[in-house]
Amino acid sequence: MQRPITISILHAAMHGALLTLALAPTAFAEVPRLPTAVAVPDSGKPPLSSATYRGTEYADLKGSGYLEQEFYLQGVAPAITAAGQTLLEAPYTTRMLVRKPADPARFNGTVIIEPFSWFGERAAGWILTRDYLLRHGYAYVGYTLNINKPEVDPKFIAADPAVEADGIAQYGKIVNFDFMRRFDYARYAPLGSYYDARRFTRGDAPDPFVPQSQGIGAQLALLLKSATPGGPLAGLDVKRVYVNSWAVTAQVWMDYLDQGRHQQWRMPDGKPLIDAYMTGRMAYGEVGGDVIRVPRRMPGDAPFVTVYSQSELMHDVLEGIALPADTDTPKLRYYEVIGMPHLRLADLGTQHSERLAADVGKGNDPRCQTLYDEPAELVIAALLDGMDRWVRDGTPMPKAPRVPRQGNSAVRDAATGNLLGGVRPPWIQAPSATYLTDQETACGLIYDTKVAYSRDELRRRYGSYAQYQKAFEDAKARSVREGYLLPEDAKGLHPIAKPQDF
Repeated sequence: MQRPITISILHAAMHGALLTLALAPTAFAEVPRLPTAVAVPDSGKPPLSSATYRGTEYADLKGSGYLEQEFYLQGVAPAITAAGQTLLEAPYTTRMLVRKPADPARFNGTVIIEPFSWFGERAAGWILTRDYLLRHGYAYVGYTLNINKPEVDPKFIAADPAVEADGIAQYGKIVNFDFMRRFDYARYAPLGSYYDARRFTRGDAPDPFVPQSQGIGAQLALLLKSATPGGPLAGLDVKRVYVNSWAVTAQVWMDYLDQGRHQQWRMPDGKPLIDAYMTGRMAYGEVGGDVIRVPRRMPGDAPFVTVYSQSELMHDVLEGIALPADTDTPKLRYYEVIGMPHLRLADLGTQHSERLAADVGKGNDPRCQTLYDEPAELVIAALLDGMDRWVRDGTPMPKAPRVPRQGNSAVRDAATGNLLGGVRPPWIQAPSATYLTDQETACGLIYDTKVAYSRDELRRRYGSYAQYQKAFEDAKARSVREGYLLPEDAKGLHPIAKPQDF
């Protein structure tokens, strides 16, 4: 998530040349250093962010035929500024959490990689796609990008000292390696990466991102594709690596692409280290730096897909930031998903909490009474499946219309109260509520809310529950045809409103 960051937003105009740069895959190509992976000794409890803990990241791994293992990832990686300058090379030790089919025959050849969020070591991509990944035989690798606690933490710097102190008070205990060591000192004491706030800046402030992030990501992809004996995916035939990075860590991959690392760092045979990039729920530049929506050096041999919730699209509307058109060359897709909140209760990391409406003095606001948890993960699973098919057999992903704008406002349908355009899940096509953003309601720091239709409104719109149920089923069928809902998921998607609501 990005909105807890208190660094000032830098406003910048988009440049028309952003889509014109797609460097030749072999231009100035080099093979990154190969890192090493060492199994983390058992400390007597599962690792941080383990899918075996009951909570937001839980999955029945054993029942799905999966193993979970944790490794130290060690190497020497460049430390790169936000402007793309390599200042030095330094050693690092981080950790990766591997989930893979126990039976190599079940592996589909694709590994998903995702940096953990620096808030509570959350794996948003895993949370949104785990059911799909486990059904389809993917391997998953979540990994840590973090720093030791500096004297002044760049994650919380703000012009207003009170705002800075408030951010530290709320989130200071769930960030950096310090948090991980408090969780399990024996396991995470060895972790370390290079950081110097004086030498690495983003915009006018210290860079909150790990300077070695790009090199670590490239080296991880190389390791996973190299079939290293005794490595984390030993025995699996890895053919593809996809990025699936959400919230604040998505900026790492915008930087990686924008600075041309996709073209620079390659496999020994010249093929890409990373075969597709999906990023989501991140308004790039919001934590400082360039406000761009398309990397200036787009890959010519890999899709770049960004998924916006209502909050991200509303951010860009309010800031007057236009989104680019979708293209097949280069492979670019932007999706604005209506009825998808920025953050759900199910998305919180370890020891992570957020302010609710009552905490910000809006507890009695009728727009703030209901958080919503509609299954947006089904849309994300369909998009990931579509990206996979684009890579595997060249079938382009669907193109969704943008949410129409009127100046610095997003256009809502007067009849339903919901936004027009975008990807429209069944609960938007056959609505039973108006879905709002926190930018409009200020109900909580990063939670979005909905206002359910009254019984009279539901009856006026549908007549009866049976008619509403039919409209919802028709909407599901349309979403399947459009490529935003998988047939296997449609079966378990039930109407949002219930018979008693009528």
